Amino acid sequence: MSDIHFVIVAGGSGKRISSSVPKQFISVLDTPLWVHTYKRLKNAVPQADFTMVVNNDNIAFWNAQKDEFLREHLIHLAGSGPERFHSVKNGLQYIKSNQIIAIHDAVRPFVSNKVIESGIHVAGRYGAAVPAIPLKESIRQIDGALSKTLDRSEFRIIQTPQFFKGEIILDAYRQSYRASFTDDASVVEAASYSIRLIEGNTENIKITEDTDLIICEALLRRMSTN
Repeated sequence: MSDIHFVIVAGGSGKRISSSVPKQFISVLDTPLWVHTYKRLKNAVPQADFTMVVNNDNIAFWNAQKDEFLREHLIHLAGSGPERFHSVKNGLQYIKSNQIIAIHDAVRPFVSNKVIESGIHVAGRYGAAVPAIPLKESIRQIDGALSKTLDRSEFRIIQTPQFFKGEIILDAYRQSYRASFTDDASVVEAASYSIRLIEGNTENIKITEDTDLIICEALLRRMSTN
């Protein structure tokens, strides 16, 4: 058993992308998107344990891609649930309380090694670490037909992986689901644990739309030539 366990969430339907398969299974430069993500994490922490959370309807498809691209790799498999909360909870069945758990979106293939190293260190010391980046554009808060400006320096964009001590994430997911649970940090915070922010990396985009795939391919090509 490793001290680090990545739980990769790949249960989404990808309805905002024009594809016959969910976005995590789309091939970019002849390799499925989730495989790019897995390899990035595996290269950063070769000894880590891995669990993939996949929609039950797509498990056969995932198995086929794993056999083609990662036949020799040990990856635990869990089925997804109706909401991300339930999917992550299902994925926690393989983790241990004395591990650092890093929960990551399958469609974020560009997290940096620095973020992973920092997340593991800070979570190990304080219990929870979440990567964040500053907003680059102005924001306004809607109030009916009106709106008001907000100080963007007081806000951050949150990314994954989100890092937690195993005992903390297991305790947090004993709660019942709430609509306010938008990510794992919100679940942990609701269980009365504190969240430490760490510096994220701007390339760590979440592939959600067709234009993101164009950016994804460009970044992968650039990385392959460096």
